[in-house]
Amino acid sequence: MENLSVNKEIETVDTRGLFCPLPLTLVSRKLKEIPVGARLKVLADDKAFKKDIEIWSFETGNKLIEFKEENNYYVAIIERGKGFKGESIIDKIKFISLGVKLHFIKHLLDLVPFNKPKYLLTFVSVAEGIRADKFLKERNINNYIMLPVPKEIYPHCGLVFGFKSKEDALRIYDLLKENKFAVEDIHLIDKEKKYPKIT
Repeated sequence: MENLSVNKEIETVDTRGLFCPLPLTLVSRKLKEIPVGARLKVLADDKAFKKDIEIWSFETGNKLIEFKEENNYYVAIIERGKGFKGESIIDKIKFISLGVKLHFIKHLLDLVPFNKPKYLLTFVSVAEGIRADKFLKERNINNYIMLPVPKEIYPHCGLVFGFKSKEDALRIYDLLKENKFAVEDIHLIDKEKKYPKIT
């Protein structure tokens, strides 16, 4: 990590008093509001935050510029990246394969509009969505479909779970949150493709 020497005013997200996965959820939401290359300052006091933010930064293709402890809390500087592309050739192949599969499913749904989901559940990273999918499948929960994240929600690669009913979306959102998965929001699919949040 490089030392932050530029004294530019940057936005701050204060997650002190919150515990995993809430700090990552707030950081992910805020980073999506700033341009690629811009930086975000994060304050946290959760003991697991250092490890969580390092892993999350790698998984999402963002860059952890600085991490330090001061006054009994952590300060992290994160630079928004262009999204995860994979480190090894195997990672890249898996990532591209997943993207192809999700886009193929989306195009099939475009051909069969009566079967389209009406609500989308977002995650802080692709890896978190994959872990959530595995968790739900192990419990025989399959009332959702994995799709690529719409560019209107997030312009880089990502995945969402699509649901036909609001009740199912809220139930799975609550279940995943209770089990410490870093879910972000539920979005309504509206006609103008603005995807308003309902959570």
